[in-house]
Amino acid sequence: MKTYFPFLRGKLNELMALRNLGASISERGNVIPVIEPVKGNPTTRISLDQYIEDSMPFVFICNPFNGEFENQSERLFTPLISETLLEYDNWTPALQVQRDSARNDVSSFLERYREYEVAFVYWGLPENSEVRRLLSNEQIRWHIFIGNRVEADYVGGIDLRRRVMIADRFNRQPRNADYPEIELFSDMNTVAGNPTRVSFGDFSMVGDYYADTGGPAYAVALHHIHLRTGTGPLYISHFISDRTETTADRAGKTLEAVDKLVAALDQLMPNNTQACREYRQIAADRMDRGLGYMKRLAIAHHLEVMLDGGIQL
Repeated sequence: MKTYFPFLRGKLNELMALRNLGASISERGNVIPVIEPVKGNPTTRISLDQYIEDSMPFVFICNPFNGEFENQSERLFTPLISETLLEYDNWTPALQVQRDSARNDVSSFLERYREYEVAFVYWGLPENSEVRRLLSNEQIRWHIFIGNRVEADYVGGIDLRRRVMIADRFNRQPRNADYPEIELFSDMNTVAGNPTRVSFGDFSMVGDYYADTGGPAYAVALHHIHLRTGTGPLYISHFISDRTETTADRAGKTLEAVDKLVAALDQLMPNNTQACREYRQIAADRMDRGLGYMKRLAIAHHLEVMLDGGIQL
C-alpha cells in the first residue's frame, strides 16, 4: 500500500487534529503528514512532544514560506528543532525549494542534517545547476512535488519509491454560499486515477491557502471528505447554513450546517469515525464548538478516512 502525505500548515486546529490521531498514524504506517510550522507558540512545542511520544512519523519543513518563521529558519532551528526534534528518529527534515533557490541554502541544509534522510519540497525546479546536482544526493528520502510546477522529464527521473505528488484538491470558492452540494475531491487514491501507484497528498479541505485569521462568515460551510460506496474516488460534500445574508448568529448557522451533515451521514462512507460521532453529538446537544473546532473535525475525519481504507493502491 502506498503512503498518503497530507500537507498541513501548523496552526492550532491542524496540529490538534494530528495530536488526536498520532497513535493511529504511527500504528498504521500509511499516512505521513507534512508539517509547515507557522507559529512559535506553546501549542507547536506541545504538539511535537506528543507526536514524539506517539512515535508518529512526519516530515517537518525547516524553511517555512508562511507564518512567523518565514525567512527565519534559524529562529525555527533554535530552540524548536534543536531542543525537540534532533533526538527523535522518526521525523524527516525537509527543505522547500523553488526556481531561485540558492546553492548555499541547499548545501547548508544537507550538511546540518547529514545524519538524517531528508526530503525536498518542490514549488518549482531550481534553475541553478549546482542546486540540481545537490538534489541528486542519495541522502534524499523523498522528493515531494507540489502541483504541476516541475517539468515532467525531471519528475519522471525520480525513482517512484522516492516520489510524492501533492496537489491542491480543494476547489476554493469566493463565498461559502457558493459551494456545490458535492464534487469530486481526488481519485489519486485509486489505481484508475493513479496508475503508477505513486505516493500522493493534498492540502485536505483547507486547500493551499494560508491566513492568520478568518473574516466574518455570512454563511457557514462544513466541508466533509468521503467515499460514496466504501471504495473508489474521494468526494467532498459541502453543508451550508440556511441563512447566508448577514454575519449574525454564527453559532446558530453552524448548527444548521451540522444538522445537514448529520442527516446525510448514512449515505457517506465511512460514517463511524470519531469526527462523525462528534458531529452527531453536537447536533444532539445543540452546543456550538466554534468554526475552528469544526475545521479540526473535518481534517481529522479526512485523516481517518485515509487511515482506514481510503488508500486503494
